[in-house]
Amino acid sequence: MESNERLLRHELKNAQQETTALKGLVKRAADKLDQVVEEDCSDASVIDAHRTAERLRRAVDQP
Repeated sequence: MESNERLLRHELKNAQQETTALKGLVKRAADKLDQVVEEDCSDASVIDAHRTAERLRRAVDQP
């Protein structure tokens, strides 16, 4: 029983670390989207990209 619980705790810790890493990747992608779109896009594209980036940020900030 103790071994099973230890394994489950280990798997939970790995899943939590993976979630944290993925959230970081999404946040960096949102930042990069903001940066890239500012460089050479129409005003409408810039607005749309900023909205998308903000949705990505909100998605990873939800509990």
